[in-house]
Amino acid sequence: MKVYEFTKSYELFEEAKKYVPNGIYGPRTPTFLTFGSYPAFIKRGEGCRIWDVDGNEFIDYMCSFGTNLLGLKHPKVEAAAKKQMENADCFTLPSDQWLPMAKKMTGTIHNGDWCVFGKNGSDVTSYAIAVARVYTGRWIILMAKGSYHGSHAWCQPHGAGIPEEWKSHIRYIEYNDADDLKRVVEENRGAIAAIILTPHRHDALRDQELPAQKFVDTVNTLAEKEKFLVIIDDIRCGFRLNLSGSALHYGYNADLQCFGKAMANGYPIAVAMGREILKEEASKVFFTGTHFFSGVPFAAAIATIDEIQASGAIEKIAKLGTMLMQGMSDAASSEGVKVTLSGPPAMPFMNFHDDPTFEKNRYFCGEAAKRGIFFHPHHNWFVCAAMEEKDIRQTIEVSALCFKLTKEQFGG
Repeated sequence: MKVYEFTKSYELFEEAKKYVPNGIYGPRTPTFLTFGSYPAFIKRGEGCRIWDVDGNEFIDYMCSFGTNLLGLKHPKVEAAAKKQMENADCFTLPSDQWLPMAKKMTGTIHNGDWCVFGKNGSDVTSYAIAVARVYTGRWIILMAKGSYHGSHAWCQPHGAGIPEEWKSHIRYIEYNDADDLKRVVEENRGAIAAIILTPHRHDALRDQELPAQKFVDTVNTLAEKEKFLVIIDDIRCGFRLNLSGSALHYGYNADLQCFGKAMANGYPIAVAMGREILKEEASKVFFTGTHFFSGVPFAAAIATIDEIQASGAIEKIAKLGTMLMQGMSDAASSEGVKVTLSGPPAMPFMNFHDDPTFEKNRYFCGEAAKRGIFFHPHHNWFVCAAMEEKDIRQTIEVSALCFKLTKEQFGG
C-alpha cells in the first residue's frame, strides 16, 4: 500500500507563514492534526474524495468540518448555484431567493416559525442569545463547559485578546448532568435568559456523548418553570440526524435553533430560527452583514434541502456510518486494540483507551492519512451521502493495517 508524501504541501505551508499568522490559523492548520502526516492544502474535490497539492487522493471523513453532506460538487446543488450566479450573487438588496429560502426553512424545521440569515455559526448563535436577552429582559446565558458555539467574544474558547468581562454573563454547567444544571439554575434564579446547548456533546478532544433523557427532561422542565429560553446550536448536527432539526430528534423543547454547515452543502450560509412568540423582540435586535444577503448560497441551500429529502441522504449516511463504526470496532478487536466508537453513525468519532493525550489517535489517524483515509484525531468525523459501501470497505481495510501499526508502536 502506497504511503503518501506531502513535499509541496509543507513547502507552501512554510512560505505561507511569511504572509499569514501561523501560516494557516484556527483548526484548519496541520498542527491540529498529526503534523507531517497530513497535507496542508487541498487542490480539488469531488463526491467523497479530495486531492491535495501533491496529487494524493483521500476519502474525506471531515467533509469540510461537516458542510459537505451530499458530497463535493453535487450536480443539483451546483446547477442551482450556477443559475443564481448568472444573475449575480451580492446585491444592495436581498436577491429573489430570500423569500423562497425563508419559506423553505420555516416549512422544514420543527418550531421554526421565522428565520434570519448569516454566514457562520458564530453569527447566528450570537444573534440567538441577543434575542433571548431582549425577550426575557435578563442577561445570563448558561452553556456547557468545553462546548463550542463559535469564535465570537462571549464564547471564544481560548480568550487571547478577549477581556474577561466580556464573558461575565456566562455561567457554565456540566453537560448531561441534571443535578449540576439544577444547582447553577438555583444560583442564578430570575437572572437567566437562556441555556444554549449542542444537540449532543461533540466537543473536540473527547468522546462524543449522547444526551440522557433525564438531562433533556430537566432542561425542558427548568426552562418552563424559570422562564428562560432553550437555544439549540444545531450548526454541526443539523440536517444529519433529522431534517426537522436535532432538537426534535433528541426531544428538546427549543425556542431558538441555529443552523449552518450542511444546509447548503458547503456554500456559506447560517440561519437562526425561533418560535412565533419571539418574533416581535427578534425584530429589535440589530443584525446585518454585507454578505448575509448573497443569493448564491440561498439557491444552493434550497437545492440541498430538497435533495436531502428526495434522496434519503439522512438514512443513507446513518447506514454507512453504522457499517463504518462496526467495521472499525471489529478491526480493532482483531488486532487486540481497545477503542471507543462514539456519537451517532452520521458523525462518529473513534478514540483509543488509555490515551489521555491522544498520542495513539494522532499516530493512527496520521498513518491512515498517509494511506488515503482522512480522519481527524481530535474532532468528530462525518459521513457523506456520496460515499458507497466500497468506500467504507476500503476505509476499514486501511484502518485494520493502521491498528496493527499502532499496536506495534505503542503495544497492546
